Amino acid sequence: MKIRDSGMPDESYWESLFNVPLILSRLGIERFHDVAELGCGYGTFSIPIAAAISGTLYTFDVEPGMLARTRERGAGLPIVCEHRDIMQEGFGVSADAVLLFNVLHCERPVELLRHATNALYIGGEVLVIHWRYAETPRGPSLDIRPRPEQIIAWAADADLNLIGDVIDLPPWHYGLRFGLVE
Repeated sequence: MKIRDSGMPDESYWESLFNVPLILSRLGIERFHDVAELGCGYGTFSIPIAAAISGTLYTFDVEPGMLARTRERGAGLPIVCEHRDIMQEGFGVSADAVLLFNVLHCERPVELLRHATNALYIGGEVLVIHWRYAETPRGPSLDIRPRPEQIIAWAADADLNLIGDVIDLPPWHYGLRFGLVE
């Protein structure tokens, strides 16, 4: 399933919109062994994550061109790139962290969060980043762009609890960390 309002611009422009080292540091990505990612894009996050974690990054996309670009950029890194419709098939792997970056404006966010929940090892986390609910140079239209409190409510419906507070990820994003309800 392609996520609505999620087309990709030119690679260099896309990568200029993120402070990737800051985002990964504030999410604490290096704490995790195996990580599953929905939507590899150009490998903007995939490549530095695979270099930072101690295990394997499993990344899933429905766009063959994005998978090819990530494979090319990630040659030699522990990355498994797979064409997979998560909404139909789930993640198909278990991981210490599941990444949902800029995708929860999809039509069925609670279902997507449940798939992420089902992929977690005990003690694992679902890590979310999304565009701020404000004018930004990219991102989905504001009428479908979720605010942090909406994502927190959806996560609760998927048996996830917020860990900590909303994380500031300048210049254009915020982040959330979720753990399994015990």
